[in-house]
Amino acid sequence: MSREYADENKGCARVYPCERVNMISGIQIALKNAIDVIAPPATPLQDFTYHWKQLMNFYVSHLTDCKVPVQSTSIPRHLDVLLDILLQEEKEENEPGPCLEYLLQHKLLDLLATLASAETPPGMRTVCLAFLRKFLGRSIYPLLHHTSIYAPIQRLVALCNGNPPSPIEAEEIQFLLTICYLACKYPHLTNIIDDTPVVQTANNPSKKDNERTEIQRVTYVPTRKRINSNPLFEPLDTQAITLINPNLFDKERRKLPRSNHVFKTMASDLGHLSRRSNESVSSREESVSSSPLAQKSVCDSPLLNMKSSEQWEEKDGGDSSRNKIDEHLQNLRDLRLDTDCNAYEDAGYVASDNQSLKSPKKIPEKSKCLLLDALLSYLNSADNTVRIRACEGIMALASLKDPSFAQTVAKSELPSIVSTRLENLFNAIPAHVDHLDIYNVDVTWGLDSPLWTQEKKFPGCRQVAAFFMWYDYCDRLIREAQIEFAETLARTIRVMFFERIVTPALADHHVVLITALVAKCLKVTTSSILCTEVSYWLVGQDRDPEIPNVWTSPVLHRLMENCFTDSNDLTVETLKLFEEAIDKRNEHILHCLILIYLSTRAYYDNTAADSAITSWSDEEDEREKDKKGTLDLSYEQNYSRTLAPSNIHRVINCFLSLLPRYLQTDPDVNNCEKYMPAWEQQYTSALSDCALMAWPLEAVMVDDSASSDSRPEADHCSGRFYMGPFLSMLFDKISNMPRQTYEINLEVMGLILRLALLPHPYLHEFLLNPLLPLIPGTKSLFLCLQKVVKQLVSEIPKTPENKIMLAETRQRLLSNCLQEEEKENILYESVVVTEELCKELAGIAYVKYHHSV
Repeated sequence: MSREYADENKGCARVYPCERVNMISGIQIALKNAIDVIAPPATPLQDFTYHWKQLMNFYVSHLTDCKVPVQSTSIPRHLDVLLDILLQEEKEENEPGPCLEYLLQHKLLDLLATLASAETPPGMRTVCLAFLRKFLGRSIYPLLHHTSIYAPIQRLVALCNGNPPSPIEAEEIQFLLTICYLACKYPHLTNIIDDTPVVQTANNPSKKDNERTEIQRVTYVPTRKRINSNPLFEPLDTQAITLINPNLFDKERRKLPRSNHVFKTMASDLGHLSRRSNESVSSREESVSSSPLAQKSVCDSPLLNMKSSEQWEEKDGGDSSRNKIDEHLQNLRDLRLDTDCNAYEDAGYVASDNQSLKSPKKIPEKSKCLLLDALLSYLNSADNTVRIRACEGIMALASLKDPSFAQTVAKSELPSIVSTRLENLFNAIPAHVDHLDIYNVDVTWGLDSPLWTQEKKFPGCRQVAAFFMWYDYCDRLIREAQIEFAETLARTIRVMFFERIVTPALADHHVVLITALVAKCLKVTTSSILCTEVSYWLVGQDRDPEIPNVWTSPVLHRLMENCFTDSNDLTVETLKLFEEAIDKRNEHILHCLILIYLSTRAYYDNTAADSAITSWSDEEDEREKDKKGTLDLSYEQNYSRTLAPSNIHRVINCFLSLLPRYLQTDPDVNNCEKYMPAWEQQYTSALSDCALMAWPLEAVMVDDSASSDSRPEADHCSGRFYMGPFLSMLFDKISNMPRQTYEINLEVMGLILRLALLPHPYLHEFLLNPLLPLIPGTKSLFLCLQKVVKQLVSEIPKTPENKIMLAETRQRLLSNCLQEEEKENILYESVVVTEELCKELAGIAYVKYHHSV
């Protein structure tokens, strides 16, 4: 080579260095193209089948070594790749792709469920649950209705059992929640989870052969030499079955005779496995691990069946080995179906058949939702998060808008289990808990109340918080659930908790604490259905008026008696309970306590002289008669003249001038404007709450002349009016204010003001009309206040320096600095309470007048 040529080429190399790189890249591309022609890149389906094959190959290499935890194997990695392929396929395809179709057609999840049931290798159940939870939760398709998916899902649901506690209950509850949320996301799948499926072996031989062939095609177990031991043919002892259903062969049930239904079923399904077990006893003892759980994993592993099938196929030939494969697959299928579905049903059969078992549960009769039963098993978990997740799943199922499923949930054991837990938490509250601390507890059923569950606010706060958390869950569950289940649960809580537990407790020596707990329950109740059931417990379901001295509601009778005991604490707590009942604005409670006695207006004396009739109600009577007589149909009354009388100033002056000037402690006693904003807001709320109660607009006398002869006038003056036990108790407490503690007087005052705020015309005029003509012998609020003022006028001047004492008492009460109470202080405190009550009543009367004009 000449120097010039060499220099030329050398110069070219220096001038064009990138050409060599391009040449190498071109060669690589050409080689890749050639490789792609000879061996094209794997498709997603080929990758999918490859990783499934690699997953199955694990069981070929670990036939007798079952101690390897699943995290130390390649199984989780292969399952993650399979999941990624399925999810990526959904992103790239507008319809189900070949990988998903392959999974459904070849029933891969069925085999995974079998591996999870056998727990082979240890931890396989956790991995399978996580795989299925992610796959079903992230898939864009509603896959739950496919038989090849739903059947293995139900088998895994049957394995998720919190009784006894499971070490993987966190993963199990997440799996169950995924199924619940899928049912909520796809309402048309509700009928899928309605009934517990009992999977039966198909009777069609050709169908059996097809299924066995499909299972054989997806196992990918290579041919290996046969060994002397096949752990699949080991005898199935009770411990192996307990791994699948821990409650099936407990200590008591093993005492049952061999002729029991369970043993007959097991014998018919697994008889040929028992016969083959005698041929390999010695080899079994050598090959099986000493760990009981490992033995069960080996015995239940389906891949061992496939391995032995391939071994025999190489040695014995095609036809005979294929028959043996079919036989082993059938053994596997019998084992799987019996231990997963039939055993669940047989357990309930044994429980109902054996009189020695103390459990009253008969699952096949009372519950037909396996998913619901699984969630219920975690309600007693030691892990608070697991319990909360189980509650979420139950609430999701109860809220499904499917009438048939709602009926299934209503007929299940859920109502009794929820009520029983409420009872147990109630009984766990210590008796030494201070009743004053109950009202400070503010918790909900979720995970947002750590201060009450982790810190000591007061002795017994954890038990109190646990009870109110569960009560809040009951209330939310009833509010969110479908109407049929909600009514069933609320009724069960009333009967099992309030009537059976709380009612007797209102008469024992812890009645103060019990009353405070009930008042708190009533306060935090938000569900209208539960509030209705509590009202039935409180005042009874009968809407007829009580007869004097004859009680039809035992709870109301007991509460009235508790208002007149020597215990000030009990009286105060009972009055607080009534206060919460009035605040609920429940129509049944208001009707039975008060309105049924006032609705006839039997308190009104229409025989009084014309000069004595100064109430606005008489005026309304005349207007009502005139309106009926003229038949003016165009007339529409849009406000209540009973609540807006023309003599409103006289009414207000009656209350403000009731207490003599020298006993008044407020220099601005005649100014009620400072009370108006608060009462305006509260009365607007009362109008909104009572808008649907169909209360009358005016207080008028009932005209019964069309149906019967008019009653004699003497009947109206005979004193036959009965205001009911509740108002009688309140008026007695009002009359006794000078001799009652400030706390009792304050509660009585609160109850009177709450009643006066209600927009009912009869209740309004009975409480807020001092000019109302009453039949002789009838008590009224104003008359009771007059009686109190007379007592104060006769006793206060007898004490020295009474004006200074009144001023100091008012200042002390307004500053909430209560000292040790004495008789004189009680007397002065009653003056302040009476003064404030009169001003509040005047303010309410004016607010209602202002709203009605």
